[in-house]
Amino acid sequence: MTIIERLRQYKDLKPHKVALIVDDTQYTYGELYDAILSIDLDDTSGIVHLTQVKETLKNKVLLIQSQSFLEQLVQWLGALYRCYIPMVCHNEMDSEYIDELAHIIADEGVLPLTDFGVLTSGTTGRPKPLWRKEESWREFFDIQNNIFHINEDTKIFLQGSFSFTGVSNMVVAVLWAGGTIVTTSSLRPTRWIELLERYEVDHIYALPTKLRLLVRHCKCKLSAINYIIAGSQVLDRHLMEQLQQLCPNMEFILYYGASELNYITYCTGKEWLDREGTVGRPFPTVRIKADDGVIYVTTKYHIEGISDTYTVNDCGYIDTEGYLMFTGRQGDVVNKGGYKISIPSMETYLQSIDGVSEVAIIDIIDDVKGEDFVAYMVLEDNVLVADVMETIRHHRPSIEWPKSIYPIPMLPLTECSKVDKRKLKEWYNKG
Repeated sequence: MTIIERLRQYKDLKPHKVALIVDDTQYTYGELYDAILSIDLDDTSGIVHLTQVKETLKNKVLLIQSQSFLEQLVQWLGALYRCYIPMVCHNEMDSEYIDELAHIIADEGVLPLTDFGVLTSGTTGRPKPLWRKEESWREFFDIQNNIFHINEDTKIFLQGSFSFTGVSNMVVAVLWAGGTIVTTSSLRPTRWIELLERYEVDHIYALPTKLRLLVRHCKCKLSAINYIIAGSQVLDRHLMEQLQQLCPNMEFILYYGASELNYITYCTGKEWLDREGTVGRPFPTVRIKADDGVIYVTTKYHIEGISDTYTVNDCGYIDTEGYLMFTGRQGDVVNKGGYKISIPSMETYLQSIDGVSEVAIIDIIDDVKGEDFVAYMVLEDNVLVADVMETIRHHRPSIEWPKSIYPIPMLPLTECSKVDKRKLKEWYNKG
């Protein structure tokens, strides 16, 4: 059964069930399916005509440029229904790059058997197109939904553009299960809290950056939350403890995945607390190995054009109990006068210091040592940079001390809720 066939089944069996809540507007499964059928994609700009696509009848890519979550979702599903190849553009992409992307796709075409395209997050460069068969997501939905406890009774809150694979995959998986998605375009945590309480949300899907904002602004218990699902960014014990106090009935689930490979590993909050630094054990049907510190993943649920065993150049090792310990990406290291410092490991340490709410490290050029690093920190009330630096000097060798610490009220985030280190480097270079 395809995604569209599944939605048509829900339209027939439970047309009045709420599928989507965007701020205070509700859309039922019947309304969502009718919108998919009624949308006129021929009037939508961004259609890329392909000269030829081997092994498929599809000859049009639809670059979806709307910044409305609802329009992104409906146009994406409508394109699948009409046998176009949809790809949602990131909101921050300018028209010049979208035109460039369209020319690249028209010239190079897409890979055989492609059903839709996704874009990389662009955190280390310009977003690049990746191509997928629908079944590379669809056939994994039941597996991931079982791990994440998602079913027809689920009400899940998430915030972000449909263009990012983590968001789009989760949204379509919840619709596949017959659940309800609650979302907003607002970046205000107080608005998130209003929606969580009003609609009695039981799941939250968010990266740790947004979870930190949530605990900072929420002044009440969120007792209805049963599960918090978070992607693999820097966690710390203090955040886990804060979340447990805020949501006393929740189970925390951390996952590690990649746009190229889908979900890879997962663990519960308790497992993470027992072995900090882990991103868990493999999802069913997925296999992992570490070769010379590089993680290799074997799965059939990957993008087109790569082998079943593949690496995205993430680094780590597997402990004696089969848990993957993540140490960062290849090259995510500062070579300080020949002494190599892992940026993810240093960020994890700095995050653990009392009074440090959030932290991000950027590497810099140093005339003497070749490379060095500075840290941007969000500090709790009454905590001074001098206090943090004193703690570092007592617990780390001098070669591992940051050149400078810059206190800021909030870390800048990209659209996909990751720390915008390019912005931090701009700030640093401007002095």
